[in-house]
Amino acid sequence: LNTFEITSCFPPPKDLRQEDTDNSIDDVDEDKIDEILRDATRNLVIFFYEAKSHCPSCVEALSEVEEIDDDIEATGYVQVVKTDDRSVARDLGIVTFPSLVYYRRKNPILYDGEFKDSQEVLRWLRSHEEVVTWDLTDDNFESRTDSHSPDEGTLDWFVMFYDADDAPCNSFIPMWETVAHKLRGLVHVGKVETSVNDDVTDRFHIDENECPTFLLFHRGKMYRYKESAKDVRTLTNFALYKFKEQRGMRYTNVSPLEPSATAHLRLFLGKSLPLPISSTLKTEDNQMLSVIGVGGLILIVAITLIIKAYRIKQQDKAKSA
Repeated sequence: LNTFEITSCFPPPKDLRQEDTDNSIDDVDEDKIDEILRDATRNLVIFFYEAKSHCPSCVEALSEVEEIDDDIEATGYVQVVKTDDRSVARDLGIVTFPSLVYYRRKNPILYDGEFKDSQEVLRWLRSHEEVVTWDLTDDNFESRTDSHSPDEGTLDWFVMFYDADDAPCNSFIPMWETVAHKLRGLVHVGKVETSVNDDVTDRFHIDENECPTFLLFHRGKMYRYKESAKDVRTLTNFALYKFKEQRGMRYTNVSPLEPSATAHLRLFLGKSLPLPISSTLKTEDNQMLSVIGVGGLILIVAITLIIKAYRIKQQDKAKSA
């Protein structure tokens, strides 16, 4: 073969937007992705590529994903798509291309490996089907984490406080699930949605202007992640050993999470308060409700004792008669 024949054997750069007969991966936009995700029975693999500029690595990575496309979709519950929609990428915290996100029952996780071996990607997908990040709330935070007085030998907890209504903050969720898998069996990983969990958010003095906030709970002490870099490697390293470079805050400086005054009032009334009331009560209201609840309890005990004394007196009169 001469030089011309050799160079002509290589195809021209591939336009990833074009559909061809050999490529079974659909190119979709944000609306189509939302439509697929509304079906809770299906998982979704999204391959992100750069179309506006030359991206040789995107072409190579797509070829690797195409090799395992049939194997992935053969499960019957996983669909594979590709997109260059920047709004979708931004919502998932993706800033480099190519990238891959795997949605499991609407829970995304970011692929942190390379695209050099299609079988490596396939193994990663199969080993990351389970969602391992704990959803923590005002109601279950202390029972799950036992952060105030953990038992000897229990695993630490690494918790992300985020606001789902803040798009840049919410975009950390796929990356955080990747961290959770990296730390699986070593450190428990959880997340707290601050906009609907006021008690635990106030307890740890979470600043809404610093979103997300990452706290590590280790043997009754709290360590705050302060680095500007917020990626899988640095967060994982912090949870494993870098936190030891700080002085942890003991829980004598942070109030333990106790049942709210709203809960006391619910018990006193014998029924639940409407959700809007319980979610909008502020600190001053809670203090007032505590006073009302305790005062009401004292009143009930006093009335019970008076009634009991009256009955005893009546019984004594009946006996003497």
